Amino acid sequence: METIIYVQVHPDGRYTMNFITKGDSTDVFNHDFPHPAGPVWITNIKKNPGEDDDIWVMKTSGMANGALLFTAREDSLTALQHPLQVERKEGYFTTRYTLRNVFKGRQVYRKYPAFGRSLQDSDKDSTRWLDEALYYMCTAAISDLQNDPETSIDSDLSERVLNHIHNTLARVNQKDLFEELVNKQNFIDQMLRPFHKDLPIGYSTLLSKATDIYEEELELTSNLQDDQFQYKATLPGVITSTNADTISGDTLKWTFGLQQYVNDDYVIAAASVVYSSQRIQVAVLCTAGLFLIILYLVYKRRH
Repeated sequence: METIIYVQVHPDGRYTMNFITKGDSTDVFNHDFPHPAGPVWITNIKKNPGEDDDIWVMKTSGMANGALLFTAREDSLTALQHPLQVERKEGYFTTRYTLRNVFKGRQVYRKYPAFGRSLQDSDKDSTRWLDEALYYMCTAAISDLQNDPETSIDSDLSERVLNHIHNTLARVNQKDLFEELVNKQNFIDQMLRPFHKDLPIGYSTLLSKATDIYEEELELTSNLQDDQFQYKATLPGVITSTNADTISGDTLKWTFGLQQYVNDDYVIAAASVVYSSQRIQVAVLCTAGLFLIILYLVYKRRH
């Protein structure tokens, strides 16, 4: 799937945004990278016949001001976020504009390094990272449960549970683990069975539900590996700084995909300046006039 994002910053500091996404219906209408929605946004959808599958084109446009936080769902802690900040600062001689759009890093190599390495392998269907990813999910989920007084357990017990989960996952064949996770609840029940006398009733159900958000995070990251972005921006005046890949005329261009934000943030940045020629001319004339007056006064004093 390919998405083109175009940002045009206007002299008054407001900016127009256009999103164009092309792909099959599954890609265009999923929640990997949804278009913004709301009263200021207009969306049009078109279907073009293709040789094998229909090509869907979704176009969204709108005008905004200041900062915008784009995310798949505002209540999601794991959705792709790409906040945008556009600023206009007016001085006497110049007006400066800055654009900064951050695609938040997925922190894959911190959470599950083996999955990160698999993204670069030719074998995209490899499941060699599955035990590491599931252990991260369980660790994060237990941490969430421990932070809630209603679901927390003894800290020593939680450490024992985590060690047992780690050792269990290390012994399970990856292919078998993939099949077991078809019923995640049943698999977690089996893992926690040695602690059935120590854990509160229903703890395995709580743990399974607490891992859902981290499972969603991993699934989203996996889906994003097929998404490519073209980002274009124009700013008023003269460009003073940018990290754009290329510049064509007055248009700044970036091209990127998941590899650019798989771990760290991917930052799109640009700055420009507009000089007020009229005010500069007035300042030059005033300075020249003042200089002539000083020369005249010096001349009068000497004569």
